[in-house]
Amino acid sequence: MTATAVANPSPVSRKFRWLIAGIVIVCAAYSAGWFAVADQVEKRLTAHLADGRANGLGGECTNMDVRGFPFRIGLFCDKVNLDDTRRGASASFGALRTAAQVYQPGHAIIELDGPAELRVSPDLNVSADWTLLHASVRATLSGLDRSSLTYDNLTGTVRLPLTGGSFGFGASHGEMHLRRNGNDLDAAVSVDKLDLRPENGASFAPPANVAADLPFVDKASWMGSGIPTPAMLRGSKGELRQMTLDLGSGMNAKLSGPFSVNDQGLISGEFSLTMTNIEAWRANLVTLIPDDANLVNNTANMLKALANGKNEATVKLNVRDGTAFLAFIPIGVLPTL
Repeated sequence: MTATAVANPSPVSRKFRWLIAGIVIVCAAYSAGWFAVADQVEKRLTAHLADGRANGLGGECTNMDVRGFPFRIGLFCDKVNLDDTRRGASASFGALRTAAQVYQPGHAIIELDGPAELRVSPDLNVSADWTLLHASVRATLSGLDRSSLTYDNLTGTVRLPLTGGSFGFGASHGEMHLRRNGNDLDAAVSVDKLDLRPENGASFAPPANVAADLPFVDKASWMGSGIPTPAMLRGSKGELRQMTLDLGSGMNAKLSGPFSVNDQGLISGEFSLTMTNIEAWRANLVTLIPDDANLVNNTANMLKALANGKNEATVKLNVRDGTAFLAFIPIGVLPTL
């Protein structure tokens, strides 16, 4: 190469150098921007948690760190604590890992480790653990738009200190999906192989598959309302599109219809109930609640009578202020929320 060529590079050579210089500048600017955003996320979240504590909804992220460079950004914590003094609720969890694509920051993936402890004043303590808990959230400028939660191999215990009661629970897999629908909130829940049992005893019934699909009217605000509690359902109403319960051996139940919960936590509604293999339900329930064997037998007899002696029936089930009626005869009282 001659001295003249070096002193006077070709137009192609000059463009290539400008391209390389541009790439370097863009990469440097992107890197600086990523770390500046990560620093702001950490500082603002710390400030937000501090402000929340002052307003009754606090949180703690132990050993907070923001990672994911270059194409993701996510928050990592060794342990998570939540405290909602407004509702007398608190919760603690294991490690938290989150990730969102830089080009789609409104869609985040979350993984949370156990064990977990949930306490709701005055009389509810829940401990739980799992092999996998995975969540997905989508947010817009107006707030949280939808969320999904899945888990595998869930086990735990519910304790009621005031009454001394307790029971264990487990499930092989479960999902929960929430979505804003205008001012309403659409909810769908499913649980596979749900197992309920005394803390130290045999299962109450065969493992059950449970699924429910229901919208809540004018409750879209629940998407960002902190730790959920049963009391949140007070004053709500909606439509149970379908709830199914499958205990195997042909024991299936389906429930659908409108419902409401008054300010005292009492449920009311008009439901369509379908039950199959009524005799199997009778046998299992008599074993489970022997003190109510007469009520179980009378209810089973009524169902079969309404179905002209068949072993499956579809009937109207009315619930008024927490009391369930079958053909104008009370058959049970639902718990207060």
